[in-house]
Amino acid sequence: MHFLALLLVCLLMWCTPLRRALPLDIPQLWVAFAERRIAHRPLVGLALLLVPLLPVALLQAWLVTQGWGLLTLLFYVLVLLACMGRSDPLGRMTERFEAALARGDVEAAALVAEHEQGVLGGDSADVLAAMRAVLVREILHGYVVTVFWFVLLGPVGALGYRLLRLRLAQDAPAGEPVTALAHALEWLPARLLAASFALVGHFDHVRQVLADALLSWDVSADDLVARTAEAALTGGEGRLADEADSGALADTRTLLKRALLAWAVVLALLAVLG
Repeated sequence: MHFLALLLVCLLMWCTPLRRALPLDIPQLWVAFAERRIAHRPLVGLALLLVPLLPVALLQAWLVTQGWGLLTLLFYVLVLLACMGRSDPLGRMTERFEAALARGDVEAAALVAEHEQGVLGGDSADVLAAMRAVLVREILHGYVVTVFWFVLLGPVGALGYRLLRLRLAQDAPAGEPVTALAHALEWLPARLLAASFALVGHFDHVRQVLADALLSWDVSADDLVARTAEAALTGGEGRLADEADSGALADTRTLLKRALLAWAVVLALLAVLG
């Protein structure tokens, strides 16, 4: 059921206007509602933030118990769609930035990066590296971690992580329980994504990065995937992307697509093996 729901969501996002998930961001609405009522009360705030998990878990268990396959599948698909990322990192997320670079207007590209993604950098190489990190982080937060916990726990896992991630996007303090819990949920998926970069990119360079950071609890997920993606793209011969995609971040998108394909193959094998 989990794999079938994931497959349907991928098809919907690829072939329909749902590429940026559902038009109404219900988890975001709940986070905004909870945020107005839990200021300066971290534990109470975390409990209120995760309240939607209870009805979702009960409905999930009830549907599975009743054996209503079609309704269960529809429920899984809707929840997963609501929890997926909304910024289209493999598509138009960095379109204006790359268009400015293609025109040779480095200053305009830097302004676009700052305005749209909050990226600040010195020269064009710094800005490009920062934008590459933005793409990789968006894949991690919006897709990889969400799918990982969906496969393990169903809709409850996907929704729980999405709520935490949206709360973190509102600049939650580093010491809050939300931050620690999100770090715990991202720790393993980030390392699996980094390992997939080694498989589809420059293996030796990625291995050198992972040698020091793979088992370290203190290395953040964002930092790890950004460093390993950079390493995977370093030292290769020629471009990863085909001629149809000539953007400055084309190789990064190709690396991410290949990494996601590796994930899809593993998930398909797990589904076949039961």
